[in-house]
Amino acid sequence: MLTQQKTPIVIKLQKQLCFSFLLSTIMFCSLYFFSFNKASAQILSPELQACYETAQARYACFMKQREGALERAKARETLRRSIQEAKEELRTELFNRSKKLREKDRKEIMKQVEISRSRNISHKGEKYSLNFGFVIEVEP
Repeated sequence: MLTQQKTPIVIKLQKQLCFSFLLSTIMFCSLYFFSFNKASAQILSPELQACYETAQARYACFMKQREGALERAKARETLRRSIQEAKEELRTELFNRSKKLREKDRKEIMKQVEISRSRNISHKGEKYSLNFGFVIEVEP
């Protein structure tokens, strides 16, 4: 008897077929499940049904939902403006504080420079002297 050996191409095709069948089964099951849930979630309450019976009922429900909206909008606007003003105040305060710190550091550095110049000390801590005019070098 001849035994047929499966080639790698046949094995690959079988795996792809099995995977596509499994994927399509999962898709159809999930589609059925979610469509059933959507249909069951569409049940309207008696209050909502009353709102959609006539145009006057729809308008009454609309006005009931919008009741106090202007006051809430005004409150949100005042809150937004107060937050914006507080942020601006903090921003200017931080800018002025950093400016004062830079000025203070600059003054401190200038004091140290003046002190080091008066003592003839370099920034490395070594003593030096300023000679003006000709410098006479001693030859050996």
